[in-house]
Amino acid sequence: MKDHFMSIYETVNGLITQSKKTTPEQLALLIARAGNASFVGNLLEADETLWGSFWQGDVIAPGYLLPAAELALLRATRFDGTWPEGTSLPDFLADLRQAIRHPQAGVWTLRAAGEPCVVFAAPLNVERSMFNVQRSTLNEATVVWYCATTDQLHAGYRSPLDRLHFAGAVEQRPLVTRGRRKAKSSYSTTTEERLTEDQDTAAEAHLLKDFAVRLDKEILRLRADLDSAAPISEE
Repeated sequence: MKDHFMSIYETVNGLITQSKKTTPEQLALLIARAGNASFVGNLLEADETLWGSFWQGDVIAPGYLLPAAELALLRATRFDGTWPEGTSLPDFLADLRQAIRHPQAGVWTLRAAGEPCVVFAAPLNVERSMFNVQRSTLNEATVVWYCATTDQLHAGYRSPLDRLHFAGAVEQRPLVTRGRRKAKSSYSTTTEERLTEDQDTAAEAHLLKDFAVRLDKEILRLRADLDSAAPISEE
């Protein structure tokens, strides 16, 4: 499995360094790998907007630490309001994996916090999916960030389609929205079944702790800059 991990890392890193497009085979591997990836397990400090609210019997206060996946869920339900308040963590993660595998999802490669990442953005089409949707709209996308260095997911959120823009990224597959031709899926169940998750050692987790915090802050910064970013083109 280490060889599979290195292959994915080298593929993503090479695509970014050379500003190249993937082959269909490479894209299928990226989708399968990210679709199988776990959410990073590091503890992150809760945002100020969550202070004073309750989570699993505790009051969230300054300095309160949460597993990254739980923090992403709370941001999505209590701050963004893009998932229903009662969404469970397993359902939230299932939504993110479904977005990665969505045949109409856009795929981009870019470097964030100094490391190679892949971003997936799937249209919210309630007629074609089982996504947990708070607002019934076709004008948003579910966005998922996968890092090739950690081989894990680092963010999941929803964003308006006209604010999807990733500066410096190479579009590996266009996001298909209303009025555009449906993209052919590059996802392969057979490919997914022959890939399994690597288990990080305690030492590796320790070394990646600071990076997980830096990447989380970088993604939040990029999201905050969306209002001044150019929208994606609607061909």
